Amino acid sequence: MADTIVLEATRRDLTGKQVKQLRAKGLIPAILYGPQFESMPLMVDSTLLRTALVEAGGSRLIQLRVNGEEYNALVRRVQREPLRGAVLHVDFYRVRMDVAIRTEVPIVLVGDQTAIQAAGGVINYEMTMVEVECLPANLPEHVVLDVSSLMEVGDHILASELVPVPDVIYHVEPNQVVVSTSYLARLEEEEEVEAPAEEAVEPELIRPRREEEEEEGGEEV
Repeated sequence: MADTIVLEATRRDLTGKQVKQLRAKGLIPAILYGPQFESMPLMVDSTLLRTALVEAGGSRLIQLRVNGEEYNALVRRVQREPLRGAVLHVDFYRVRMDVAIRTEVPIVLVGDQTAIQAAGGVINYEMTMVEVECLPANLPEHVVLDVSSLMEVGDHILASELVPVPDVIYHVEPNQVVVSTSYLARLEEEEEVEAPAEEAVEPELIRPRREEEEEEGGEEV
């Protein structure tokens, strides 16, 4: 597991429309929640938060330091402005280090792709993330997949071929295709046809919150 990211945060009292005052001061409202844990409204320096989000994504632990207390958490949801993409609000999910968690981690491709490229092919992601279950301390930053075995167009790699990670359980159908191959010319043709149908990108949602989301009571975030 990669080193834990540390992020300083402070409890906040402002809620609802008042949180706009925080953003004007360079502070981003957030919430920390989790099982058997009373939700805690927070505020975080926007610059520090931006750096932490880039490093953590949704698969690395963040150690929140709040008024002298430390809480291990994962980023569960990030609300952004539709146009500029500025962060408006962040949900942190508190984890216990002695209780297994289930979350998704990215799949990273490695290995020589010379053979498939020489065959006029290209490698396509069919899965970019895989759900894992493990103790927080064993959470991998990503899962590595070697694609050097892909030699001809039509070759593929199944989820059953993902390399085991110590103390980590994969939750995925074994026969699900992780990467496939196709002719490059065909891929470019499909992209050209589909291009006009492109729609506006919606704000990023890393992971939806469950019943804890209702505890905010319709707060403007």
